[in-house]
Amino acid sequence: GSEAVAVRKSDTVLEELVDSVLLKFHKHYPNQPLEVSIPEEFISIPMDAMLIEQVLMNLLENAVIHAAGMTVLELEVRLEEDRARFLVRDNGCGIAPDRLDDLFTGYLGSTDRQGDASRRNMGIGLSVCATIVKAHGGRISAKNRPAGGAEFTFTLDLEE
Repeated sequence: GSEAVAVRKSDTVLEELVDSVLLKFHKHYPNQPLEVSIPEEFISIPMDAMLIEQVLMNLLENAVIHAAGMTVLELEVRLEEDRARFLVRDNGCGIAPDRLDDLFTGYLGSTDRQGDASRRNMGIGLSVCATIVKAHGGRISAKNRPAGGAEFTFTLDLEE
């Protein structure tokens, strides 16, 4: 299931990208507070803004839908040498350990538990996210946070 993604990169101002994601997110989830922190300085990143916007929306929506008990949702962007790191964190129920390995492959073991359809959709969404990030030359990963909740992160190079 390696879908090819046509990536058309152009220099994208980080703040504009984040603003656009926020607008969309708050339209869909008006009652969900979102804490955002991005670097003060002006940052421009070569990317396909529409696709990266989709990835961020997908990660944020996943938290809203799947992170039971979540009270805090955060979107952070950090600079690391020659790349930007995007982080989406929640303090919800975390990710089942047996699913961490398969999150981005789109393959989720078939189980007959109730409520699995929605989780399967999450798998498909994340595999598309992974495809988009990889097509940009970036990396995506997920982990459970020691204090509870999940953290999804991906990187994009600052230069072509």
